[in-house]
Amino acid sequence: MTVRGLLGRFGAAYLLLLLILGLALNMFGVQANAGVNTAALLGAVMWVCLAFGKKNGRYLARSEKTRAVLGMIAIDLAIQAAVSVAAAMVAGASVLQLGPMLLVLLFVGVLHAAVIYFFVGMAGRQFAAAEARRSSR
Repeated sequence: MTVRGLLGRFGAAYLLLLLILGLALNMFGVQANAGVNTAALLGAVMWVCLAFGKKNGRYLARSEKTRAVLGMIAIDLAIQAAVSVAAAMVAGASVLQLGPMLLVLLFVGVLHAAVIYFFVGMAGRQFAAAEARRSSR
């Protein structure tokens, strides 16, 4: 699998998890919140990174990790922007307030960037531990 493939899987997995979790919570009358969004994000990050390691028999090299993290942040910000615009339109906003929306996206982007960076590293440690266990058998 290439980094491009990893990013494609990440975008699809993240969107799918957001939709499934949003619909499931809505069925139970629970309003989606930032915790649900973050859970979907870290689930998608872990899944695609571990799948990359399993498929390639190795984890991301340093340059690949940098490209993967930056790509995941870009995809996350695009999804957050699309959701923000859609929410504003559903709420009946006739004009988008770009200033506040960009500030919120910046804040969420910084938090999500930290989550992505941390969990890409954690997936690497999990992959290395699993490989060590497998090779010791």
